[in-house]
Amino acid sequence: MRPAAILALIAVIASPTPCVADPVELATFAALARPAPTAVLQYGPNDSQAADLFLPSGDGPHPLAILIHGGCWSVTTAGREQLRHIGAELASRGIAAWSIGYRRANESGGGYPGTFQDVGAAIDRLRSDAPRYGLDLSRTVLVGHSAGGHLALWAAVRDRLPASSPLYRAEPLIPRSVISLAGVGDLEAFARLVPIFCGPGVIERLAPAADPADRYAEISPAALPAARVPIVMVSGILDRLVPPYVAYDYARAMQRKHATPIELVDIPGAGHFDLVTPGTRAWEEVRARIAAALGAAR
Repeated sequence: MRPAAILALIAVIASPTPCVADPVELATFAALARPAPTAVLQYGPNDSQAADLFLPSGDGPHPLAILIHGGCWSVTTAGREQLRHIGAELASRGIAAWSIGYRRANESGGGYPGTFQDVGAAIDRLRSDAPRYGLDLSRTVLVGHSAGGHLALWAAVRDRLPASSPLYRAEPLIPRSVISLAGVGDLEAFARLVPIFCGPGVIERLAPAADPADRYAEISPAALPAARVPIVMVSGILDRLVPPYVAYDYARAMQRKHATPIELVDIPGAGHFDLVTPGTRAWEEVRARIAAALGAAR
């Protein structure tokens, strides 16, 4: 190598240009401060059957982000508490947050149908509470992370369930758009990985095999009719748990149903938890998309 080239290389290495940060690890995400919500509202007798409400200052009506936490559909992880920092962050920017809990797959009463019934009940509860808290249900976006991303995609199409299903609810509240953060749209395709990441028994509780041919028919978004609302799938390029190909699999499944194209967003340098960690490039992208979906950019 020529001396001039060597000097140029040294200059690049020594330059103050910031490097891309490593992906956020689980321990860092778990250690984040999580402010208390404005209110906690129970919709069922179990501790998990509640929603955290974060309200902005002022009387409203406030645009609303409905949050669904992840955690492998498992009671061994934190529940809705894990997204309290996100609720507080959104509220500080004029967006109300309704962060729902639900009975997990390996929790008493959870799995099929309880987990899905809880998600539906927690969302539908908004119809009665929105007037009291100044929530604008004409401006709503559903945001789910990881397992919560799967549940958000499912909740967006629960109006397409057959009336014979135990998950069916007449006239369910369907948010105006969905942002799935590292969510699983094709649960059947992802099922083989669930025991590896989440432990044994979770997928069997979510999708009981009483009728193996139809075990995913009511709970996998890819198996259901296409949603009638816009969907954005956000993935971290460096996500080792739910890699970007999972979002692409779902988008292809919907394309075969001639659905409105799903927007796929891949964020360089981001891992699984960057998407829900304030201060990261990934969260800045997610927050901007939430605000844009609500027409409440700030």
